[in-house]
Amino acid sequence: MQPSRSRKGRPRPFGEIMRKVCALLILCQCFFLSGFFFPKGNQNTEYDSAALHPQILLTVLGFQYTSENKSGVERVLNLYAEAHPDVLISYEGIPLSSYFQILNQRIKVGSADDVFMVSPERARGYLAEGHLLDLSGAATLPSFRPDVLAQMRMDGAVPYMTNSLGAFGLFCNLKLLNRRRMDVPKTLEAFLAACETFHRAGITPLVGGRESLKALVVAQSFEQAVSGNAGPFFDALNADPEVLQKALSRGFALLALLRDKAYLDVRSLTRFRGGEADIAFAGGDQPFMLGGIWNSPPLEKLHLDFRFAVFPFPVEGGPVAVLGLDTPLAVSANSRRREQASLLVEKLTCPDLVRTFTDGQGLFSPLKDAPLPADKAVHPLWKSVNEGRGVFRSDVRLRGPVWESLDVGVERILSGASAEEAAESVVRAVLDNRRTGSGSQP
Repeated sequence: MQPSRSRKGRPRPFGEIMRKVCALLILCQCFFLSGFFFPKGNQNTEYDSAALHPQILLTVLGFQYTSENKSGVERVLNLYAEAHPDVLISYEGIPLSSYFQILNQRIKVGSADDVFMVSPERARGYLAEGHLLDLSGAATLPSFRPDVLAQMRMDGAVPYMTNSLGAFGLFCNLKLLNRRRMDVPKTLEAFLAACETFHRAGITPLVGGRESLKALVVAQSFEQAVSGNAGPFFDALNADPEVLQKALSRGFALLALLRDKAYLDVRSLTRFRGGEADIAFAGGDQPFMLGGIWNSPPLEKLHLDFRFAVFPFPVEGGPVAVLGLDTPLAVSANSRRREQASLLVEKLTCPDLVRTFTDGQGLFSPLKDAPLPADKAVHPLWKSVNEGRGVFRSDVRLRGPVWESLDVGVERILSGASAEEAAESVVRAVLDNRRTGSGSQP
């Protein structure tokens, strides 16, 4: 092998070559370690301030409902990063279909993210296994609505804090109702009468997806928790499976009635796997849609030729909104940056960032004395929530994953089963979960 030569043809000393190679390696290391290079993928985004040398890296794992939801999370994380130049935040959004499988795998191998979202139904198992940090000392806790705060307390701890409230209700096409000189139905009798009027005119009055059907079942089944004494009601549901089955039968009976009267198009329902229900409602042919308030902003962007508003479900006993903690943020008890992660959750639940996030997502604020939502279409539902006419879809007082288990019952109803058969299948799934203690499992 011939030695390397300079332009003049003289061989270069071996030491000179090695010095240049070492210098090049050092420059490459400085480039990567300086924080100048931050990889960005489809699901993993890192938020850096103007500083090139962040001292703290926090990883955040969250539910990814829609692309708009991911953008909303990124927006508030960016605002936090701008105010904390020493912090670099890596956010990863995972679809719910695979979220808990991935989270469980990371927890199992000891690589859980510093902050991650967790449903109330799963949180109890994670808390019992020592995976969640108690956030009882967070400075923003007193700012929460009492009903929301009660849903964040579990077994003497606060294992998560939410920066948003989701809600299900009844979307009403006001143009169609006004054309027939009909009022928005406030009672179950009025709602069924309105559905019958439209059905006789050849119009299928109601659209909705599976999640909203589950919410209607919850509203009808657990309305007693709103109008009566909630504590003894939930105690009875937990103590006696027959009481739980009887309550759920009331909810599934309403769903079966809507099916049998052909107020719901069951064939199209079997195709609804996401936002298809709101697309159907946007056509303007249906007077009613069962849906979540997050459907309202996308509908508004379509510049519809009719006005709509969202009201509580008109169920037996009175109107009911079905609520959920949409973004419950937990801190890993095994995080090496527990203090900084707790401060991040605390900041994300302060009023200014909560308002930024909820208004951008079409969600409700979980805080006391919150201003009216920016979206006027959801004001009727918000009013009902403020009047105490809301029930939580995954109430922490319920033992077992009732909300998740409702999937089985809804499928039975859509397949033609009776309300009793659907309720029995749900109770069986809940009892199986209690026996196996698999609350944190996928």
